[in-house]
Amino acid sequence: MTKYEGTPKYKLFDINGQEVNYHDLQDKGVWCRSGASKEEGFVEKFGKELNLIINPEKKTDPYVPDLINTKKNLLGELKTNNTPFFQAQSRFGYDPQYIVVFNSKDRERYKQKYCDIEIYFAVDWQVIKFVDRRTIEVKPMTGIWYIPFGELDKLLEKAPLHAYRQRKFDQLGNAKGSFVLSLLNTAFKRVK
Repeated sequence: MTKYEGTPKYKLFDINGQEVNYHDLQDKGVWCRSGASKEEGFVEKFGKELNLIINPEKKTDPYVPDLINTKKNLLGELKTNNTPFFQAQSRFGYDPQYIVVFNSKDRERYKQKYCDIEIYFAVDWQVIKFVDRRTIEVKPMTGIWYIPFGELDKLLEKAPLHAYRQRKFDQLGNAKGSFVLSLLNTAFKRVK
């Protein structure tokens, strides 16, 4: 049990049926450091093909946009999704197989500072089973979807906002909620 109110009491399982335990999901610092290593791996694997490099400013400021598209000379942001939003069906009527979430704080920051930024959703469902009072499963899925922030912002106007109960009284800078989006929407372009 963590120090956060409303800590979930569910279990997650990977493709081999092994239980997956994450570090405290509300510890923003850990997730920022973890994200940096995922950005490096993403660029190493797909950067040349997608014309992407790590933003050099990341060396001194971990909160600047992750990427630069060298062909378009535009900033980019990597959103890595390894765990489906399993409750998307029961809460919003969306198939969790194709759901990604987008942080509400990021929307405001991009609107103010980076309105031309490109967003890349890298999906690799490493967790495929959720168990609490019921069991919800998805199929393993990997891919990269791209959307310019201007188009994404239009989708966010109508997207449901999922409020994080365990962050209601958060003092660590975490977003209080995320928008729920379906990759089946034609505004998302699958690039890998």
